[in-house]
Amino acid sequence: MMKKISLFALSFLLLALVSAAAASWDNNEYQRKSRMYSRMAVSAYDEGNYDGSVEYSRLAEENALLSAQYISGMIARSEAEKLLFTAHTRLNWAKSINAERFFPSAFSAAGEAVSSADAQFASEDWAATRKYAEIALSELSVVREIVPLPAEYKVDLWADSKDCLWNIAANPAIYGNPLLWEKLYEANRKALKQPSNPNLLMPGQVVSIPSIKGEFREGRYDPAIEYEPFSRQVK
Repeated sequence: MMKKISLFALSFLLLALVSAAAASWDNNEYQRKSRMYSRMAVSAYDEGNYDGSVEYSRLAEENALLSAQYISGMIARSEAEKLLFTAHTRLNWAKSINAERFFPSAFSAAGEAVSSADAQFASEDWAATRKYAEIALSELSVVREIVPLPAEYKVDLWADSKDCLWNIAANPAIYGNPLLWEKLYEANRKALKQPSNPNLLMPGQVVSIPSIKGEFREGRYDPAIEYEPFSRQVK
């Protein structure tokens, strides 16, 4: 008799634990069956049908376990779906700020990871969905809004600016290193008034600033704009 009562009590304990674990999904097919069998077990026990009570308790326990598995799966699906949505949102934001130009490697890797996450979600592999979504978010963690580095520099009067290839190259938005002045000279030699004289720059002359490490450059240098230094944009 004690064995029968213990089994009966266990079914109710499992039912209570499952209900407490995820109340939002507790009204599923298995949980409803478990409750039905639990009520039947109580009725059978009150009627003295102990064998029937044990069998109903077993069925209640079996369905309670199935309900727990169902709820666990739904929780895993919900978590995977939320993480995948976050990855999609972050990828769309990265695209909106031209991350494919400034962070091509990270953006490409994140895009591939999101595609893989989508495929895994479609196949209902929640663990793999989370894995690829997390990879995408990790790749995109380096992405940030960036003002494009200038592709041109307009030379000002020497008295006002001290503009020369050395000082232009030293500008953090150009190369941040005066020793790279030769890069500017090579790119602009033919446009100089005296091609053999890199020290002679004319006021109003536009100096072309070539990309030297794959960095994206656009527009003309504006001293009023706060550029992120070249050294930070290029790793």
